[in-house]
Amino acid sequence: MRKRRTKPAYLKVIEGRKNTVSADDAAKTVPSRAVYLSLVLLASLLIAQILVGWAWRAVSRSGVHTLPTFKSTVDVSFSIPGTITFDENVLLAPCTGYIYYKIAEGQRVPLDKTLARITAAPLEKGDKAPAEKAENSEPVQRFKSWFLGGKEEAEEVVSSLTQDECETNVLAPCPGVVSLRLDGLEEFGPHGKFPYFSEEELQAKVCEPKVLNPGEKVHRFEPLFKIIDNYYWYFSAVLPPDLGRLVAGRTEVKLYFSFAPATPVWGRKVELTENEKDGALQITWCIGRELPDVFNRRLCEAEIVYKDLQGVLVPKSAIQEIDGKPGVYILEKGTIVFKEVDVLLEREHDLLVKNLEEQQRIVAQPAEVKEGQRLNW
Repeated sequence: MRKRRTKPAYLKVIEGRKNTVSADDAAKTVPSRAVYLSLVLLASLLIAQILVGWAWRAVSRSGVHTLPTFKSTVDVSFSIPGTITFDENVLLAPCTGYIYYKIAEGQRVPLDKTLARITAAPLEKGDKAPAEKAENSEPVQRFKSWFLGGKEEAEEVVSSLTQDECETNVLAPCPGVVSLRLDGLEEFGPHGKFPYFSEEELQAKVCEPKVLNPGEKVHRFEPLFKIIDNYYWYFSAVLPPDLGRLVAGRTEVKLYFSFAPATPVWGRKVELTENEKDGALQITWCIGRELPDVFNRRLCEAEIVYKDLQGVLVPKSAIQEIDGKPGVYILEKGTIVFKEVDVLLEREHDLLVKNLEEQQRIVAQPAEVKEGQRLNW
């Protein structure tokens, strides 16, 4: 029989504590449902306030249209008719014959460039040039034979070529732009005299441009075409005394021409004379910038700038008069304020004014606001 084991007397069982939390402690550590609801409600109010403010600002902005201001410079000018001239070299026919061009209208050519040839007889369509036909002619063959043989035969060949195959080349005496149009004003320019005529007188002097057709017969010393110095051109005008005084003292002026109104050019004064009878000023400016189609121009209108004004451009619709004084409404820190201005220049849709700073916001429709009005901006 198995003997039962007994517990040792020195061992003792110790009871542990239960892991429990009282109701008071739980209330302190766990937020109540009311706190959660309060936080959600507060967050909702904040979001609603942001949305309402944003919507109100959007409505306020849509009702008042403002524009930022910028400083600007405006040219002050007057319009005057005048005449364009060039340094032109007219080429004359060296002999009588039929002309055939080797260049085109408006082409720039260097010195000694072959511009045309004049033949003794007209070339039929498909004919070779005299030089090409001479290549296979009997005199040329005889010349080749002389080259290997006698000198006396060569002189006979040269004489034969001159008599039978007459062709004269017209060479460029100077570099420049070729113009086939002759209008009768070639005598005027820097190497002659500048034209100071009324518009009626100029119309009478300018003739219909003459252009020789290829194969047309020309006579000796007949004008063929011209070469224009394309680096400089000249504008001459007669100015009334009041307008002439505005620019007479200036060595350079800015000009806008009617055929290129968006491109300004600078003219250097090269001649100034005064008419003793009426005091009108005759002025010529030299211009060093090429404009489109300028070499085919004679009579034209030019805007001559005599001063420039600096200020702020504002639309005419933004101007409001209070007590007979012009001004604009500006937005300063959310408040509409009336600001008086001085009008310097009036244009088609704008006014150039002073007394305004850059980046100020002006009200485009002043009838929709009043001074002192507050805007949520």
